[in-house]
Amino acid sequence: MEREKERCCRPEPRTPDEWLNRRLHQCGHYLYHNAAGPRQMTVLNLLRENGPMSQRDIQEALGIQAGSVSELITKLESKGFLMRQKDDSDKRRVMISLTERGLSMELSPPEQMIARRYAVLEPEEKRQLTALLEKLLASWDEGGHER
Repeated sequence: MEREKERCCRPEPRTPDEWLNRRLHQCGHYLYHNAAGPRQMTVLNLLRENGPMSQRDIQEALGIQAGSVSELITKLESKGFLMRQKDDSDKRRVMISLTERGLSMELSPPEQMIARRYAVLEPEEKRQLTALLEKLLASWDEGGHER
């Protein structure tokens, strides 16, 4: 549905640069929104290993900002993998725990998830794509181009 909406509301790219920009945007969108990413898997693994945890405990275990943990938890909750519940002993504290769906999910190590994303590419294609992306990023950093 989202792709259909994007097609009907955005003008068709006319130049190779516009096509490249569109494809890079789509890749970024996929990586940001699609399926449980490595950090999300780490949260699920933490909860599987430790049982219910507070948001602060998850934040400390991952070593990331509170807002990032909140975003991860919200995404996983919206997918039905975990739930929030008030702590019985401290009503101000919210505990995060796995749902039945989260418990039954087969968890892959983050490295395997990343490898599967790029399995369609040959090793040389991965090297070339990495080099091209590094070249673009270096150029954007040096030239002060807007991001």
